[in-house]
Parts: sequence; structure tokens; C-alpha cells
Amino acid sequence: MADNAQVVPIEEPAATVTATETTTTTTTEPEAKSSDQMESQTDNKPPVGTLVTLVNILAAGVLPIFTFVLSLTLLGYAVWLLYMRSYDCEDILGLPRVQTLASVGLLAVFVVSNAALFLRRKFPMPALVVMVVILLLMLFIGLAYAGVNEMQSRRFSATRTWFNLKVMDDVNWNNIKSCVYDKGACNDLIYGTPNEKHYNRRKMPPIKNGCCMPPETCNMDSLNATFWYRRKDEGPPLKTTVMYDGYGDEMLVGRISDCQLWRNDWSVLCYDCRSCKIGFVRSVRRKWWQLGIFLIVISIFLLISHLLIFLATFWERFKG
Repeated sequence: MADNAQVVPIEEPAATVTATETTTTTTTEPEAKSSDQMESQTDNKPPVGTLVTLVNILAAGVLPIFTFVLSLTLLGYAVWLLYMRSYDCEDILGLPRVQTLASVGLLAVFVVSNAALFLRRKFPMPALVVMVVILLLMLFIGLAYAGVNEMQSRRFSATRTWFNLKVMDDVNWNNIKSCVYDKGACNDLIYGTPNEKHYNRRKMPPIKNGCCMPPETCNMDSLNATFWYRRKDEGPPLKTTVMYDGYGDEMLVGRISDCQLWRNDWSVLCYDCRSCKIGFVRSVRRKWWQLGIFLIVISIFLLISHLLIFLATFWERFKG
């Protein structure tokens, strides 16, 4: 009996130990499952640091480089304007001085744009305000040169209205006509093959088409490129028409008299015709129209670029 009493209390602790072990295992299993679920949930969430680093890359690298490349086009166009100062008798109208001012303005925008890039972290708001004001002004000037808006006045040089007023002035046109004649605008037609009739007027430069030949509305026959005669029983048209300068803009309205002004004399030809004036305006205004389109496009792109840099800089400041 004594031996049996000693065996029983030894077995009871073993049973309790196994029970506690089972309870501990049962309690640790849900904890392990909950930790696995937490890890899986955290893996599914996008890391916040990737968005911050992406914005930092845009603010510090991509956008500034893109804006600097855009500003280089301003520098290149300014150099081109300085190179094309004297072109197609523009000095008679004082346009080389306007080109110089336009080139200086483009260089100033180039400097201010890069200064705003350099100071964007210290003074983000003033840099943005200065660039917005300058670029909006450049946009309006580009719209005027391109003929998109109604900012056409006598004082705003190289616009449609300004050209029309300058060319219609008799004193200015006499000087322009002499310059065009001295430069030999019609020499290749005059000294070409005498019986050559195979020419395409639509592919000719505007000055040659307007100054060296009578208008097509005159219905005249040609012996060669610069010798024309009227058909029998046909006079010049007397109807009132509207002429265009090649860019969809009305230039001159009035009674057509170019058919009567035409002379087969090489020193006269159609230099006094309205078509010659239109041809001169088209040849000169094309450069300023291209400048207007360039100013419109580059100002819009620089506005968008500087605005994105401003937003990225503030995001970097508040999230960094």
C-alpha cells in the first residue's frame, strides 16, 4: 500500500505539465496566425517612401533639366534673330531695332528662367510669380505677332496693322520699291530664257509673284516671264475684292488697278502694284509670324514646367 501511495502523486504532476503544454500551444497558435496576417497586410500596402522619392526625383532632376532645355531654345532663337537683322529691306522700316529688342527680351527670359530654377528652394513663391508674369507677357506678344488676338495697333511694331500702314505710305513704299529693285528680285526672270513659259507661280517667292508678274486676275497672256500683253476685248476687272497676305488676314480692300499699272519695262513691271506690296509684306511678315508661334508655344510649355516644379518643391518640403 505504501508503494502504491508513492506512485500516484508522481503521475499527477506529469499530467498537469502536459495539460499546460497543450494550453500554451493552443494559445500561441492564434498569435502566430495574427502576426502572419499583419505581415501580409503590410506587404499589400504601397510604401509611402516610394512616392516621396519619385517626387524628389522630379523636383530635383527631371523637371529642372527639362526646363533648362526649353530655355536653351530661347537662347538659340535670340541668336537667330540677331543673325537675321537685315533681311528683305527690313531696315527701311526700322525692324532691325525691333529685332534687337526682341533678342534682348528672349535673353532676359532665359536668364530669369534659370535664376528661378536656381532659387526655387529658397524663394519658391516669388520665383513662380515672376515667371508667371513674364511668361504671360511673352504669350500676349506672341499672340499679337501671330495675328491671333486683336492687339493690333500703330505703335506695336511688326504686326499686321503696322505693316499695312507702313506699306501703304507712299514715301515708305518708294524706298522699299527701290530697295527691292536694287536687290534684283526679278533678275533671274528677266535674264532667263526669253521664251521660257514653264513656271509655277504658286511655288515662286511672294515678291517675285507679286512684283515681277501681273496678277492672275488680269487674264493676260505672256510671251515670257516678264513680258505680258492684254487679250483683245478684255479689260482689267473692276470689281471690288479683298486680298489676303497669305496667313488668312485681310490686307487691302479696294478697286483692282494692278492690270493698268503693269508695264513690260524691266524697271517698272509691277513694282507699283498692290500685289507687289502684298508680296513684300508676306515675305517680311513670315519671320515675325514664326516668332509669334514660337513665343506662344515656348511660353505655354515654360508655364506648365515652372508650375510643376513649384508644386513638386512644396511637396518635397512638407513631406521631407
